[in-house]
Amino acid sequence: YSSQPKELRASMLALCELAVGLLLTSVTNAGSRPATLAISRRTLVQGLPSTLAALSLAADPIAPAHASTIAGEKVQILASKAKALRATVRTGAANRRLLPFDPTPGMNNYASATDNVLRAKASVLLPLQAAMAAAAAKASLPAEAQKQLELQPLLMKGHFEELDQALAKYKFDSYTSKTTGRVYPGGKVERELEEICETANDFLVLLGGGTPSVKDDEGNFKYGL
Repeated sequence: YSSQPKELRASMLALCELAVGLLLTSVTNAGSRPATLAISRRTLVQGLPSTLAALSLAADPIAPAHASTIAGEKVQILASKAKALRATVRTGAANRRLLPFDPTPGMNNYASATDNVLRAKASVLLPLQAAMAAAAAKASLPAEAQKQLELQPLLMKGHFEELDQALAKYKFDSYTSKTTGRVYPGGKVERELEEICETANDFLVLLGGGTPSVKDDEGNFKYGL
């Protein structure tokens, strides 16, 4: 009982007190003596802990599913922000190239975009990875699906390393993937952000009981776990 949230404990106590009141009212209306009422009340109050314990046990099975849902919602919110970040990099890098570049060797002509991604990594991407790990820990899927679910936060760490490498080299110039032929106006930075978004999406699909798209060793999409 003591482990339940304060609001739930208050509700259970109120229900039990209401039951006591109704029973005492019923006994009073039947003409019972005060002494009998006192004994009945003591008996009911003594039984209160077991009643609350039963209510507590009934509430416990709901808690894990509720916690998993909340964790999944947090992942979804942060994943949406990561997707918005990719879109910002995509358009921002293209717009930056419309302006003159500083030809000084080693100059980062995408300094503003770099700072934006670094800030977002701290406020969005790292919390996203942490939220995925937390949600995976609360989930209870079939063995193979659970394994794949728990793998996704680990894959994020690899994507972060590649993102850091792209940022360190100011890789915002337009980039065309050799394997897929896709064009990324935001360069390899955008490409790594796409990987992060896809991993988060796969995580959400798995968490919802679905089967996400995955890639083979050559980077081509295939389906099934």
